[in-house]
Amino acid sequence: MLFHLAEPAALLGIFLALVIGVYAHDTAQIFAARLVRDPTPLRSGRLKARPLPNRVSPFSAVAMLIAGNGWAEPIGMNEVWRKRRFHVSAAILSGPLAYLLLAFGALAGVAGLSEPATLVIGDRTIKYDSIDSFPAELLLSMAVTFAAMFILSLIPIPPTDGGRVLFLLGPQSPGWRNANYKLTETHLGIILLLVILLVPILLPSLPSIVGQLVPPLLRGLGDIVGLSL
Repeated sequence: MLFHLAEPAALLGIFLALVIGVYAHDTAQIFAARLVRDPTPLRSGRLKARPLPNRVSPFSAVAMLIAGNGWAEPIGMNEVWRKRRFHVSAAILSGPLAYLLLAFGALAGVAGLSEPATLVIGDRTIKYDSIDSFPAELLLSMAVTFAAMFILSLIPIPPTDGGRVLFLLGPQSPGWRNANYKLTETHLGIILLLVILLVPILLPSLPSIVGQLVPPLLRGLGDIVGLSL
């Protein structure tokens, strides 16, 4: 996010998307948990207007500040009974789904604000959607951030939602339990997530997992709303 200080629309879009995304993520998981008859998340108080720092860890806040992407603090759910693991997994995955729907909605807004344009290169005519207004740039930046949050949340490393689902549905062997312990209790998972997010920024020659997956995701969503990206 710090790298967009000279771009007001992008900076504001990233900030708004991070705030909206975290609150939408928590709300979606709490209501989804209620649908599967798990009142535990509702008792966490995350539906109340608690400030953003209470919803993200200091490590995630650093990632958001530097990379413009991060993860929400996991919401406790009733994971005691093994037979409920699929119910809990569905509730957890509603968080990433909220990011995806927000990205889709932002792109729909961009499609409504963009104007068709034509670029002629030699004997080739390329048609595309021109996004040169502040509102369109703002919404596009929000869409990119929501898409990045969606992809990061599915990386199977705790404390992401994908990591929680992986170890929730995975076997209960000593090896898996040991791996889960090291990733969560020793903060190894957080370290790996920070490496994934920050190293490509510090060393631009290295590929970014999230950065490589965001464009095709946005192009796919853009095709649905008739937006050429």
